[in-house]
Amino acid sequence: MRFLTENILGTYNGQNSITASSGNPYTAFSDTTKFNYQSEGQNTDGNIVALRQDFSANQTLDTIVVLLSNFDDFKISTASGASFTNVTSQAVLKISQDGLSRIYKFASPINFTEIKFEISDTITPNQEKQCGAILGFTEIGRIERFKSVKPKGIVQKKVIKLESGGVAVLNKGDLHWEFTINTDLVSVQSEIDVVEFIQKINQDFWFWINDGYDGKELVKQEPYRFQDFIRCAYTGDSSPSFYKNYLNKTAMNDLKFSQISKINYFDPTP
Repeated sequence: MRFLTENILGTYNGQNSITASSGNPYTAFSDTTKFNYQSEGQNTDGNIVALRQDFSANQTLDTIVVLLSNFDDFKISTASGASFTNVTSQAVLKISQDGLSRIYKFASPINFTEIKFEISDTITPNQEKQCGAILGFTEIGRIERFKSVKPKGIVQKKVIKLESGGVAVLNKGDLHWEFTINTDLVSVQSEIDVVEFIQKINQDFWFWINDGYDGKELVKQEPYRFQDFIRCAYTGDSSPSFYKNYLNKTAMNDLKFSQISKINYFDPTP
């Protein structure tokens, strides 16, 4: 599992623009969870489809997430007051089993004031180019040696009192997730560092439980799908404790999280 900082590409602190071969795009880079782009695919004008965001200050990230996109090719370029440089090849790419989501992990953080995403193939009639979400993070760390993960889905409801004295329950349909991770098997210093950091963190962060494992049995099962990046707050004990013996030291606390929000994307598949 992987833990990540805030989504800086969702922070609307500068200018953003979209150039599309045809059609009008939806909102882009509008807040920390929403990103939708869709071209109408009515013409073939030979133009590259590009999405660009300009920041007023330097930004740093080492992980870029592209969710539910039907782009055949994807180029990431950055700039800091000069011409754009293609940095796509500097990242290790993981693609979901259905081919619609991908994770770019850079060996070292990239710095920029402008970032641009390009799709080099042109749009053909009735073949829309769509993207559900683009997220940018810095990785806090990963935990691979853990005992169990117990997600609990709670259906969000609103109870309304009626004049008759009864009640009406409005089922909003969305699941609110809570997670408990048993860390009894965490015994590597890098993972212990992650446990300590999470237990002391005073802001929300993102949680990727799938971490690239995308077996057939997980493709449709929330929250284990490739594209399930969940924004969480730590709700457990803020005092780390460890068990030590002659062979290793192990983090004993259960990590408890509560979902704050969910990425609002659309699925480009029929």
